[in-house]
Amino acid sequence: MKKTPVIILVCILWIIFGAVPIVFFWQPGPPVVYFNNHPTEQLAGKAVLCVLLFAALAFIWRHDGEGKRTKLVRYAGFALLAGLLTDLHYDRVDANDMPWQLQQYIGILNHNYFPPDQYRFLSQGTLWWMVLTNGDFVFSYVVFRFFFTLVLCLAIYRLARCYLEPQPGVMVVFLYGAFYPMSTRFYFGNLLDPMSHLVMLSAFYYARQKKFREFFSLFVLGVFIKETMLLLAPCYWLMNLEGTRPWAKQNLERIVLLAVTGLLVFFACRLPFHFNYDFETLNRTAGSMLYANLGFAHVKIDTFVPVVLRYAHPVVFLLMWWPLLIWQRRRLPASLFWTSLYFSASLLAVNTVFGWNYESRNFIPAFVLLLTGTMIILTDWIAGENQAANAATE
Repeated sequence: MKKTPVIILVCILWIIFGAVPIVFFWQPGPPVVYFNNHPTEQLAGKAVLCVLLFAALAFIWRHDGEGKRTKLVRYAGFALLAGLLTDLHYDRVDANDMPWQLQQYIGILNHNYFPPDQYRFLSQGTLWWMVLTNGDFVFSYVVFRFFFTLVLCLAIYRLARCYLEPQPGVMVVFLYGAFYPMSTRFYFGNLLDPMSHLVMLSAFYYARQKKFREFFSLFVLGVFIKETMLLLAPCYWLMNLEGTRPWAKQNLERIVLLAVTGLLVFFACRLPFHFNYDFETLNRTAGSMLYANLGFAHVKIDTFVPVVLRYAHPVVFLLMWWPLLIWQRRRLPASLFWTSLYFSASLLAVNTVFGWNYESRNFIPAFVLLLTGTMIILTDWIAGENQAANAATE
């Protein structure tokens, strides 16, 4: 029997530990009173949390195959970027909305928060363990966001490196950072975003590596975090289009397996919390968000964001990249081209029906795929022009 890959064990343990505080109705902050009365122990607990997360990064470092010096520079750069993005997020979002985030955290632990946030409990369960070490919600929250943003940067780079050399791969990460302020402009600070995006992009990576067990484990974990992960059901097949028959029996069986398993997890996260199969319990809206996103006046769903931005964000993060990819599709691997188009189109469609399109943070995983395809085209284009210039001078 083959040794179980580490990523599968991580997914299983993450689901168990993240769900346990919710399933057993544990109190949101059992050590808070104790640590408030013992500041020295609280400081030690914060140090313990930082050491544990550093150990997790050291584990990731150990499994990173690039040279030590290259890794050191890259990890330092990504840590700086993650720190800047975390600080930006705190200044623009958290400083004003931290009471709402604390209310959401307490409500989800107490099983009485609004849908769909009540169903997306794995991030809150993960944060519970971090709060347990020191009793400081704000400190744990900021450390949570920094850690998962940093690991997300590493995941973006690793996926980009499936198709690109190191320098263009790093550029994809920093372009994500450049667009980050716009993606987080209109929301209250959803805790699960960096975690959800990390798991999605890691799943794409393992799909490209043709490791179905790892992809399946991340898929299940991702549905526990956020139901958008269901869109990845056909992506293992799409990420391996080269050298495979489109309607091969194994491909169809895997898509069905992923879809059925994903739906089982979807309902398992909802049925215990009074899910009624309607828009109100699905997404806390009276109906589809389609007309509201299009700006039709007869739809009475309040928002302070002007209609033009409901169009601008999908264009900037998704639609404006399509013409170049379609025009230069011969420069792209078929797997990346079709996965990028499918995932960005399906993500936009789902977000248009169930969310606000100006909340472009939801588009980030598809945005990374589109950025990677664009970078492949540009680097190939530049390389071709350089070769032509060198040939002309000889």
